[in-house]
Amino acid sequence: MSGAHRAPPPAVETALHRLAPEVKVAAVIVFVVSEALVPRGVWWPYAIDVALLAVVAVWARVSPALLGGRLIVELPFVAFVVLLPFVGRGPDVDVLGVSVSRAGLILAGSIVCKATLAVLATGLLAATTSPAAIVGGLGRLRVPAIVTSIAALALRYVQLAFEDLARNKRARIARADDPRWWWQARAAARGFGGLAARSLGRGERVHAAMLARGFDGRVPVLTLSQQGTTVAWAVAAVALLPALAATAFAIGGLR
Repeated sequence: MSGAHRAPPPAVETALHRLAPEVKVAAVIVFVVSEALVPRGVWWPYAIDVALLAVVAVWARVSPALLGGRLIVELPFVAFVVLLPFVGRGPDVDVLGVSVSRAGLILAGSIVCKATLAVLATGLLAATTSPAAIVGGLGRLRVPAIVTSIAALALRYVQLAFEDLARNKRARIARADDPRWWWQARAAARGFGGLAARSLGRGERVHAAMLARGFDGRVPVLTLSQQGTTVAWAVAAVALLPALAATAFAIGGLR
């Protein structure tokens, strides 16, 4: 990626922002796997996980509003999970005068807790690490080059698509269009179709240019910091100990 495509420097920079990206990526992966392994119906480990995320957010000086905004991506899953207590089997319990399945209620609560914690953890990673650095960190963790290349190109093309959409919207508004009504859906659909065609054409041209320049399947990342030190890995391991210990005790307590 060229210098023009680099992410702008963060408004706030802390030690967590300067931490090697592969350390942060690995820590998030371990955290998400750990909280995903919490047995169904055991709730106290989630409190420890939330406390751990809160400490990290305060350390990184990440705004609660920013993390709350990222929870929007979870809404479709929550809409599905809400149905589980009503379609689950087994003994029923009364919740606010409504009879629901106890097993379905426990399953829904577990899914919401795990999904919310995963979204918050990845939100903290995104708030303290640029997309290019995350992709580069995955490469340092020996993720296959084809995966990191696809991720890097996808990030860039998503950014380009949103920029094209914004320009199209401004152009329509400048021509006295008011894209808010259902009868304007046809024009909006034509715009999306044109955007898709331009994106495909751009992708083919960029790929041909990359091959002409000796592209070997690896996208160079120019924004990485120095590699993680032993101290950085040790700090990450110590920070994850409460979450790992809580999950281990929760699993062991059910045996």
